Amino acid sequence: MIVTISRQLGSEGDLIAARVASALGLLLVDREYTSKAARAVGMPAALLQKLMYEGQQSLAGQIMDSLGSTPSDLSDRQVPSPGPLEGIFTPMLAPSSITLEDGMRTIGRIITDLASRADVLVLGQGGQMWLRDRKDACHVQVVAPFDLRIERVAAREGISHATARRRVRISDQARAEYLARYHGVNWLDPLLYDYVVNTSRRPADAAVSLIIHAAQSLRDEA
Repeated sequence: MIVTISRQLGSEGDLIAARVASALGLLLVDREYTSKAARAVGMPAALLQKLMYEGQQSLAGQIMDSLGSTPSDLSDRQVPSPGPLEGIFTPMLAPSSITLEDGMRTIGRIITDLASRADVLVLGQGGQMWLRDRKDACHVQVVAPFDLRIERVAAREGISHATARRRVRISDQARAEYLARYHGVNWLDPLLYDYVVNTSRRPADAAVSLIIHAAQSLRDEA
């Protein structure tokens, strides 16, 4: 079974993804997991940092702020084996010759390889594009109104509404640019998804139930 979830910051998409993965027994392939796998195949930390933060060097610090991360999260930590699929990732890159595009293709290979070996939920990272040809994949986008997302981010992180607004805007811009740059698509195009869930109209529990049912149905049809 394959599920991909794209989400707006403040839409509760991360919470929903975690619950769906737990309920269906799926490996959660989030940014942290992919980072570990990319390091395991030889991707330099500096290049990985650019890729993980939408390839926008000038915006990297702001984007990290919006996602609650810092540069040391990628460059300084020890990189353990990537979990239950330990051993499938072997060094395959020559660090001195890697371009940003090479790195992006490597991320895609990691995601598609994982999806061919295990039941996965891919959170963000262009999963809906890397796995668009998989008939058994359920592609979901989780959205919410801008003002509601600001309220949620401010409350969750204990920050001012002005700071929350800035983080939400930066995150939206970065994620839109990422899909446009590397896949040539509009991130918010509903035709990229099987379902678009608005969490201002459906609580998280209802969204989780809907996605579980949809994923199981698509798997059975495939």
